Amino acid sequence: MFKHTTRTVPFLLAALLFAMHLVLPTIGAAQAGRIAFLPFKANAPQDMSYLTTGIRDMLASRLASEIGLTVIDKTAVDKALAAAGTPAQTEAFIKLGKSLQADFLVTGSLTAMGSSLSLDAKVFEMAKGAPRNFYATAKNESEIIQSIDSLAWDISEKIFSHKRPATALVQPQAVGQAVAQPQPQYATAHPERAFASRTGTGGGSPFIYPKGITSEFQKTQNMKLSLQFMEMADLDGDGQDEVIFADNDSVQIFKRDNNRLSKVGQIPGKVGYRIHAITVADLNKNGKPEIYVSAADAKQPHSFAFEWLGADKATYLFQGIRWYVRAMAVPGEGGVLAGQRADSDKAVAPGIYRLEQAGGAVKAGSPMEVPDSVNLFEFTIADLDNDGSREIISIDQYDRLRVMRAGGTVLWKSDEFYGGTTRFIGGTEAFGAAKASSQEGSARIYIPSRIIVYDVNGDGQQDIIINKNLSTSSRLFENMKNYPSGEIHALSWNGIALSELWRTRKIDGYIVDYLLRPNADKKGAELLVGLILSSSSLDLFAEQTSTMLIYQLDFSKKQEQ
Repeated sequence: MFKHTTRTVPFLLAALLFAMHLVLPTIGAAQAGRIAFLPFKANAPQDMSYLTTGIRDMLASRLASEIGLTVIDKTAVDKALAAAGTPAQTEAFIKLGKSLQADFLVTGSLTAMGSSLSLDAKVFEMAKGAPRNFYATAKNESEIIQSIDSLAWDISEKIFSHKRPATALVQPQAVGQAVAQPQPQYATAHPERAFASRTGTGGGSPFIYPKGITSEFQKTQNMKLSLQFMEMADLDGDGQDEVIFADNDSVQIFKRDNNRLSKVGQIPGKVGYRIHAITVADLNKNGKPEIYVSAADAKQPHSFAFEWLGADKATYLFQGIRWYVRAMAVPGEGGVLAGQRADSDKAVAPGIYRLEQAGGAVKAGSPMEVPDSVNLFEFTIADLDNDGSREIISIDQYDRLRVMRAGGTVLWKSDEFYGGTTRFIGGTEAFGAAKASSQEGSARIYIPSRIIVYDVNGDGQQDIIINKNLSTSSRLFENMKNYPSGEIHALSWNGIALSELWRTRKIDGYIVDYLLRPNADKKGAELLVGLILSSSSLDLFAEQTSTMLIYQLDFSKKQEQ
């Protein structure tokens, strides 16, 4: 968690003020327009107003100095903001900017996750309307001034075509400052060796003390989005995967440029039916991935599937079917579309089936060979020990991880809680509503976190990646789910149990979903984490702020020297 002390606050304030005074003498340069800075919002579990105020002032001073802008007095800005109310849409920001007679308006936020900080800013140009997004990060509070400087130069270049000098491209290290050695990505220098003994090779100790992946990561910009699920696939055939986010009632598609996301399309769902899962697969074998959207109201599913045609256009494979749907991989079989129905008085009916598609409709095919105790979204199938037989890995409604045989025999059950989400089917619409004891149909079925099967350490054996959202109250109260932080864990099957390979450090915020994808050189992977930033609101349907974290993982084996 981001921490500051009584000594840190004066130091940072003094540093910010000093940095501002370095540029203030040149503010009287030739004017290039009027710019207004709104107060920066803090996304953090503690008070950070001392930083957000300094960031607002320093960014204003930087741009006034370099561009020759007139900065509108923040007292006037705050007064206009109080009168107009907090803007939410582009039109409201433009209206506020024009009321201040501004040519440009800047709004932004500061987000703290562990010791890391990120700065997000939007610049509205009154003459053009649509905002431009900017972003910078700091590994810790001591780098915040450098990050503000970087953000100011990015705005200068992209909005005002004012190139930064060569001296600003690389920030020199302070004299006498020790060079920090990078932390290892894993708890041990060679994580694959820690578990070599499970296959009878190597001399790894059975006792390990993992500290997790380094806290360093990249982060996309913050987005006003109530994230429910995420996927990635090359939807348009250009060789680059699009990022696919689902919120409560639509599927949104983004192009990714490193850690920047640009929205390029949105496909709405049926009004009144909340999306709880999306999956992507090319099941019709036409070379173009389909997006399968599982949605429902409190009583019945109402799912659909489509191929994206670009922008807000789609070709639908089916719409409004009364099945919960999930595209999934089955070992030895390939991709299948699996489905489950609702019962007359319950959110789910017994039986999970392979679905057959024809003419815009679907029908039940053969049943899936899974235990009766699991629902459609609670399991994955893998051969964990390479013995030719399938194991079922599932998360139950009590957030316990289980490894089972297809017939239902439980091989192992976790003592710890894993998964944990706020997604559900069935139940009442009101968040926190008590379950009516006289109505079985009011019981919620929570959709657990995805279970990723991946050979993490290159030993030829499948491992499990899963999240652990941290919350005590969410396990005590049936319909009150709130997860202020979480971790991602990699687990390995040693023949009798799943044991930890590594884990991320604690991530502040609700981990909604995550993906693991090979990186460009195929020697490692990217761990992508969809996150809703911490909020004091318990309203499940209020618009939230989401982002995506990007961890680079190195799975290449290295020999001891």
